[in-house]
Amino acid sequence: MIKVKVPASSANMGAGFDTLGVALALYNRLEIEETDGGIEIETRNFNGRILQNENNLIYKSMCVVFDAAGYRRRGIRIVQKSDIPMTRGLGSSSACIIGGMLAANVICGRRLSYGEILNLAAKEEGHPDNVAPALYGGFCVSMTDGDITYTKSIKLNSKLKFAVMIPDFYVATKKSRGILPNKVSRADAVFNISRASMFQAALSSGDLDMLKYAARDRLHQPYRKKYIDGMDEIFERTYELGSRATYLSGSGPTIMSLIDRNYRGFQSGMKEFFESGSHKWTCKILSVDNVGTVVSEI
Repeated sequence: MIKVKVPASSANMGAGFDTLGVALALYNRLEIEETDGGIEIETRNFNGRILQNENNLIYKSMCVVFDAAGYRRRGIRIVQKSDIPMTRGLGSSSACIIGGMLAANVICGRRLSYGEILNLAAKEEGHPDNVAPALYGGFCVSMTDGDITYTKSIKLNSKLKFAVMIPDFYVATKKSRGILPNKVSRADAVFNISRASMFQAALSSGDLDMLKYAARDRLHQPYRKKYIDGMDEIFERTYELGSRATYLSGSGPTIMSLIDRNYRGFQSGMKEFFESGSHKWTCKILSVDNVGTVVSEI
């Protein structure tokens, strides 16, 4: 049996659209083994609709690796226990893709390198900003050049925490991507390039005072906020409570704040703020996962 623990991830960090992502200490846990035939899929402690057939994302991702490695597949049994909410901008699909691919790679004798796994995962997901931190952990800066995806993982100080604010509604990724413009102005492009670059520099150097300005974005958040009631007010309140940077996680609707002090005060302050709204929000304080996916054989 193969056990896989894959962290959640937060992408589109500030101005880093489809580029910047971070792994968080919230996990999708899988137990996978070969059988004589057929597909068996079991989910535990999980809220959401999971396909129980060959269209299951974990199984489909395994088959991508089997085909790339030239491995003749047999039956597969998958047991999934995930704490990562679906369709909330926390990389639930990337966790399934990376988990399935790494398990399949073990089954076929580790024929593929992690770099090759990353390439396959980025193609499957459509972009690398979630799959890279899910695989490598830490704060990841990623890019794709032709068919090759490159990433650099930077390990963050454990003092830096992520306040994850999750609402009781979801926004489909397809819908959220569909609202984005096909073209942007040169001014907006320069705006985002400068801030995404500064965001990386500030995190790497520990100059957290710059993060608030470096997290500003013009490529996706101004368009996506129409699906999130009161997003501007939520951002404003997080900064009043000490957020270093607040941004829309992935395609949303989860909102993320980076904090380095007064964790409980921030959490209770946001809880009180959300109680006055029309939607129910939960606020969790999560640590960075600097390790990435862990695979073990039993």
